[in-house]
Amino acid sequence: MTTTKQALLDRAHSLYEEKYPEGRLWRGGVGESLTGEQVAVHADAAAEYIAEVDWKVPDPFRRGTPGAAADEQTHTESTRYVVGAIIELLLRAEAGAPYADAWAWYLQPGLTADEAREMYHDVAAFARRYGPEAA
Repeated sequence: MTTTKQALLDRAHSLYEEKYPEGRLWRGGVGESLTGEQVAVHADAAAEYIAEVDWKVPDPFRRGTPGAAADEQTHTESTRYVVGAIIELLLRAEAGAPYADAWAWYLQPGLTADEAREMYHDVAAFARRYGPEAA
């Protein structure tokens, strides 16, 4: 991982600590406790999916949510929620913005497959680095 990528993850982690001081991000949208690895597997699957299809805008799979680019085998409603929340943290960290919207990023007409894959790889790296381990 490059120093620049590490710095981005560190800035996103600082934002995470401000927004989720009690770590509730890792409980997903329905309260299911998640590990960093579960979220990372979902994000990696999304990146792989994008690499395997002729991904471009608009693409039918984008009818889902920013975190839903993986198949049903690798994601749940909770991992999808956490992936979207981490995307927003990474966008804020990159732009220095007080707010970011994963939907707006996900639906932007100019989003390339390479940019989307990179984002999902960054989500996986963040989840592995900062997410909770299995009990």
